[in-house]
Amino acid sequence: MPQITAMEPQRRPGRLNIFVDGQFIIGVGETVAANLSLRIGREITPETLREVAGAEEVHKATEAALVLLEVRARARREIETRLAQKGYEEGVIAQVLENLTRLGLLDDAVFAAQWVEAKTREGGSRPVGRRRLSSELYGKGVAKDQIAEAVEKVTNADELALARAAARKKVRTVPTEREALQAERRKLMGFLQRRGFGWETVKQVTRESLPTPGEEALEDAEEEYDG
Repeated sequence: MPQITAMEPQRRPGRLNIFVDGQFIIGVGETVAANLSLRIGREITPETLREVAGAEEVHKATEAALVLLEVRARARREIETRLAQKGYEEGVIAQVLENLTRLGLLDDAVFAAQWVEAKTREGGSRPVGRRRLSSELYGKGVAKDQIAEAVEKVTNADELALARAAARKKVRTVPTEREALQAERRKLMGFLQRRGFGWETVKQVTRESLPTPGEEALEDAEEEYDG
């Protein structure tokens, strides 16, 4: 019966080269070797080798997922998609997702809360509203109930403050001519709506950001924008 004759460290820390009857068979992580009780003298059957290969594939996919999570928190579907793009099979991906969830490293509810908190933090570079937050989280595969729970923490006052911050970054000058003012207001309205702010908030912030002695210009801009 073939047996392990050597287990030599690779140049890459934490990995081993496994030799069976003097021939290199497979490279594995030290964790995989320990979990499967690989040692010199152990007999290796074809079934054992398949088990080792499968465990190593899960180990490699897990390492790839952890690299992604080191950059930023991720939704479950994000990890699933990225691992599939790297060529891992469904069964391997499912095992990785299960392991990461069990360890508390994948939790869409926590991810959604963190995403909303980061996007609504005072002084953020790209202030967005609740609609935009919901759309972004939905695009990342977060469930609707988890999205609602995270986004409902953004109050009307929060949304208004965020819209004002977004407008301050957008508006540089206030035109004095009526037509130019209308054009700037339409641009600001469209900008704020694309950022996911509600219509009433958009109107209020537009009035504040591009003021005029009368409201006729703003009313005209609203009618033209709605039309």
